[in-house]
Amino acid sequence: MPELPCSHITITPLVVRPRDMDADRNVNNAVYFEYFHQSRLEHLTRLGLWRPRGIQDDNLFALAENTCRYLAPSFYGDVLSIWTATHAVGNTSFQFVYRVWRENDDALIAASHSVQVWVGVGNKPAPIPTNVREGLTASLCVDLPINSALDG
Repeated sequence: MPELPCSHITITPLVVRPRDMDADRNVNNAVYFEYFHQSRLEHLTRLGLWRPRGIQDDNLFALAENTCRYLAPSFYGDVLSIWTATHAVGNTSFQFVYRVWRENDDALIAASHSVQVWVGVGNKPAPIPTNVREGLTASLCVDLPINSALDG
């Protein structure tokens, strides 16, 4: 794995479980989105912006977009490190980027990008609360590019 491009990256270690695999014996593409979901919540928790047992009104955001570029397979027993970083903060939405690394050979397995929208009354986009905006802005790490920057 390369050096962390900034100190605000959350690293979530995961071990590939038997149920994560598909008929080809590698991790099913949809399972990566479960990995990103877990790492997203761990990132927000580490930043003090999400509490699993908090009041629901404190945690009202919805996933609006999630993309993934698969770069190499991973298999049962692999130890993966999922990097999660805040990429951008808008008025009603924020973006995260993710990288999945295999620990035994430092292979980059997948790269992902997500957009979360703060949800208000009537499930409509609402301004991100000031404390959440400040926490996300303080954790910006634009040195970890979105997937398209992997083109080359």
